[in-house]
Amino acid sequence: MHQAFFSKTKPAIVVRGPEDQSFIALLEARLRDHGCDVTVIGPDDPMPDWDAVQLISWVPEGETQMTTLRWLSEQCPFIALMASQAAADRVAALNAGAEDVLSAPIDIDECMLRTAIAMHRRHAVVVIKESSGQLQVDNLWMHQDTHQVRVDDQAVKLTPIQFELLWLLAQHKDTTLSKSLLYRQVLKKTFTPDDRSLDMHLSRVRKKLADAGLPPERLQTDHGKGYCFI
Repeated sequence: MHQAFFSKTKPAIVVRGPEDQSFIALLEARLRDHGCDVTVIGPDDPMPDWDAVQLISWVPEGETQMTTLRWLSEQCPFIALMASQAAADRVAALNAGAEDVLSAPIDIDECMLRTAIAMHRRHAVVVIKESSGQLQVDNLWMHQDTHQVRVDDQAVKLTPIQFELLWLLAQHKDTTLSKSLLYRQVLKKTFTPDDRSLDMHLSRVRKKLADAGLPPERLQTDHGKGYCFI
């Protein structure tokens, strides 16, 4: 299943872990074999300045575990790899926003399959017609090239930034996207806690969609994390 999924979608994946860990090197090689665009970073390296479709990260044990999980939750959807087999540690990772958790010893085929399942599940509810640049989520329709937006038959006029924000959130329906990710991808700058510009744009998008008949609660704020289109 995962071979066909990766070969068809050719996703961008960031693998994060110690350079001396043989499993990380093996995971990178296997993902590349299936056509994935893989970037490997070390524990102290910053995330690449682009929208990672998926992040697979080793989570250390001990005092740095929670710090690592908080950092990961601010990046993009992630799968946690852990040496610990304690249920409490797996629960902590899931509470931090992990899509899945694998405890050592980790089987490479299971890791590949769980990654494919997580990515497929996240995008399965979205109908994307890539050839024509269209996206349909329930009664919301968007056209990427013309920036046209409709709710049922009601046109919605968005600014380019507002369109990119809604497009990214709709593409990742039911997934909270962090502010740091949205700032990089939509506003093309680094997120700072005192900058409210993204909040302003999202508020205006929410109002315009509500005026066209889309319930405002479809665009949700996940306080302390980011935003989600449901």
